[in-house]
Amino acid sequence: MILQRSRSFLFTISIGAILIVFVSIRTGLLTVEARTNTFKKWEDLTTNEALERVRQQNLHGYQYAAPEETFYENELSERDRDLLAKLAKGSTARDKRTQTIERLYTLDSEDAWNRHIEDLDDEGLPPLTKFTQRYIYEHQHPESCKDKKFIVMESFPNDESFGLGAIVFSISMNLNLALRFNRILIFNPKNGPGRHFIDPSSHELCGNSMECFFEKLSSCSMDDLTPENHILLPARSEIDQDIMNTPAGALPQIFGIALKRMYPMITPDTLKYWWRGQSISYIMRFNARTMAELLRKRRDPALHKALFFDGDDIVDSSTVPFPMPAGSVSMHVRHGDKGIEMELKNFQEYVDAAEEFISQNPVGFKKIAFVSTENPDVFEQAKEHLQKEHEMYKVVDAKARTTSDWSWTWYWSEIPRANIGPEQQLETFGNRTDMTINWFLQLMMAIECDMMIGTRGSGWSRMLDNLRCGWLGKCQQPFLDVGDVQDWVFYGI
Repeated sequence: MILQRSRSFLFTISIGAILIVFVSIRTGLLTVEARTNTFKKWEDLTTNEALERVRQQNLHGYQYAAPEETFYENELSERDRDLLAKLAKGSTARDKRTQTIERLYTLDSEDAWNRHIEDLDDEGLPPLTKFTQRYIYEHQHPESCKDKKFIVMESFPNDESFGLGAIVFSISMNLNLALRFNRILIFNPKNGPGRHFIDPSSHELCGNSMECFFEKLSSCSMDDLTPENHILLPARSEIDQDIMNTPAGALPQIFGIALKRMYPMITPDTLKYWWRGQSISYIMRFNARTMAELLRKRRDPALHKALFFDGDDIVDSSTVPFPMPAGSVSMHVRHGDKGIEMELKNFQEYVDAAEEFISQNPVGFKKIAFVSTENPDVFEQAKEHLQKEHEMYKVVDAKARTTSDWSWTWYWSEIPRANIGPEQQLETFGNRTDMTINWFLQLMMAIECDMMIGTRGSGWSRMLDNLRCGWLGKCQQPFLDVGDVQDWVFYGI
């Protein structure tokens, strides 16, 4: 009996040992190449080494993995070399995507903005965009301001606590009220919303409202006001109950009716999301002065940084393409003071989300990212990630092989940063107007990209999402949310 139990025990141990060896081989624990940071090119392998490489790859499920090849131009036929030369010349031609982005930076008037929106392809825009933008413009620019009623928007009691996203979404709420109750929305130029983003040195040049940066909301002005024809918001006195009772997430009725006819089962939160995008696409049209400064900064190599691996070394450069390449990714990593409202996500979660998506869409999207954040540590983490990719270059790894590129190319702007709130940054970094334009530069570079990763719990991320749709017709491009699932539904004010 004891002998039989001993044999059974030894048999069990033997089977266990065989399984451990098998699993070890499958996971690459016995694969020398997988434990090292060196990986010979195929053309440098001996016949036996090549056979061993294939055997190991088969163990890892790589029987169909493509080899690393070197391509030789001198082996092409004369016809193919001619075709290749023509292709190289043609690749410098500006495609429609490039033309649209470049045109955005040159818009210098309300008419130019209107023409730009009309020229966008409908299929990339949110539904009813061209109709909506025309409707808002015509409402805000009547043939005569006489006999019109107005909403005058002034600064908030705690204005300095509002970030840029919160400011424009608040203006969006009041634009809804103006359209809904047949009033025209204007800013008080001496005490407008977002005044803390304008440096005192800029007041003489551009006033004390967001129209320092944006096109005017209306052709009407404070000169058209009488005591009877306007109300102030935020309210300083009692106002109509209908206005007071309008929900913050509401939209003008004409658009709600039109969208429900198109999509009878559309949800209230989707309607709110749609209106926020339409309204801020109108509100945030940069004026000629702002746009000229944005273009100057965009073309200034001293303001930008590039970091990438070229197959041999990590390259540190200031050359950032204009516009961002097709298939590139915008990563807005919101840290700073946002932790009081939501759980902050670390940089690696953004990278993981991007790599998972790109591994499933390797032709359409690239490991090329523009990174924006208030936290300087994020860029150190990007460098560390690239260094790890450098060390693991061409080591057999399924995750690395199924993305579009062996390693990431990181782009960012060299602007002042501190991992604190917007108001604290404005206080820290000197001229408020200049700092705000730096932030708008980050916005423009982000929407040049074709995929976005962020969290809609962040007003800035929502603003990027809205403007890439309304200004560049990129609504069919992906937005990956690394935040809580409900963020986009219950977002903000």
